[in-house]
Amino acid sequence: METTMVGTVVRIKGRDYFVALGEKEYRCTIRGKFRIKGVVEGSIPVVGDRVEVRVDESLPSNEPQGLITNVLPRKSVFRRVDPSNRQRSRVIASNIDEVCLVFSIREPELNRRMLDRMIVAAESEGIEPVICINKMDLAENRDSAERNMLVYSSLGYRTIYTSTVTGEGIDELKNIMLNKISILTGPSGSGKSSLIARIQPGLELKVGSVSSRTGKGRHTTTHFELHRLDEGGYIADTPGIREFGIYGVAKEELSRYFREFASFEGQCRFSPCTHSHEPGCSVKKALEEGLIDGERYGSYLRILESLETLRSWKK
Repeated sequence: METTMVGTVVRIKGRDYFVALGEKEYRCTIRGKFRIKGVVEGSIPVVGDRVEVRVDESLPSNEPQGLITNVLPRKSVFRRVDPSNRQRSRVIASNIDEVCLVFSIREPELNRRMLDRMIVAAESEGIEPVICINKMDLAENRDSAERNMLVYSSLGYRTIYTSTVTGEGIDELKNIMLNKISILTGPSGSGKSSLIARIQPGLELKVGSVSSRTGKGRHTTTHFELHRLDEGGYIADTPGIREFGIYGVAKEELSRYFREFASFEGQCRFSPCTHSHEPGCSVKKALEEGLIDGERYGSYLRILESLETLRSWKK
């Protein structure tokens, strides 16, 4: 007997979609129309999607017992430019409540440029970014490390310092994830899988190391999966990222995702102002006066160069 229910896609392996329906998890397939519509961006289910599923439990357990018939509207999408086709995006997950941006203090070294890009990607979709600075047991100068991150906490970004060796910050990280769908993303080797193992003991996630030749992390997570937390909610470890291009943000919109610019918007001589080359720019004046962090402004300019204009997006 078939019944139709609504569940959440928790992982995808090949052509199989695993959907959580209450306390049960069903292996499902998708309608042919999804494969046909797959040429249109965002049409096939992704992890985190709320989907309508027809379930037939009379089918053998070694066969898919569910058929995904519809994807419900997404409240958010965390995505980046597809490295294989920069005109398209690669959706990492949908319907996420918060994204935890995990960067190690060392091994590999903290990459603030990538951090800034990820913050823009999250905020442009209305997802709350949380910054996690991991491997604090390796910090040579803790005061210097925290000063380097002060610009983010002063802008209102929650910043958590963690170590899976000492246990620092693990409880704080766990508490902010209760009853939410959260993902951990960041560079390869930043310790995301190790953090999840501390947050939810018993999860068998592979843990990798950092290449001594390149100083970059090795990929250990090869697919994206939501794991149910015992105390409520879901958590996921994404495959490590070595480059992160922003998708879906136009040049004219970028400044709204740099919070420090807000106090100076509207005071520029020209409107609109890209805050890059125009004379009489209030943001550049604030930079000169030390009111805006130089490294953050450098990130802004680099991202700006990579984006299309609003007119181009609407073509």
